[in-house]
Amino acid sequence: EQVACPQCGSLETEVLSEFGSTSCKALWRCKACREPFDYFKCH
Repeated sequence: EQVACPQCGSLETEVLSEFGSTSCKALWRCKACREPFDYFKCH
């Protein structure tokens, strides 16, 4: 799955954790700008 970085828009992102602050979020990081971000998972 490709997830765009909300900071810079890059698709060079990776999953850091399948579960973020809540079970409906995953923690991702942008490889371009190195910013971590929450991504809402669709169930």
